[in-house]
Amino acid sequence: MKKLNAILFLMLFLTSTAYSQLSGDIIKDNRKLTTDLPYVIEGHITGKITIQISVDALGEISSSKVLDGESTIKSTPAKIKALNHVSQFKFEPGTWFPKFHQGIVVITMVRAN
Repeated sequence: MKKLNAILFLMLFLTSTAYSQLSGDIIKDNRKLTTDLPYVIEGHITGKITIQISVDALGEISSSKVLDGESTIKSTPAKIKALNHVSQFKFEPGTWFPKFHQGIVVITMVRAN
């Protein structure tokens, strides 16, 4: 029974963290992410980097900025790696979305073994 409870807790935890990786107006307006990129990347340090993004009408990331106050990593090379990773994200295009749609992406960086 304890194994079942542990598995259930783990599944609920992982499900809730997966949905919280992307937030903001993009999610409120139900704009779909068309690329299947992970929210966890390898790096030289472990922690979270929170990035504010702006998406244009074509679904491309038009700007991105690290939110230092909400990130646990202070390393500049790690931030650059996360920004480069997030710049590959693509969203569904649409003229009915705002010209520069705002959102927040949380990238988890894990230290390679």
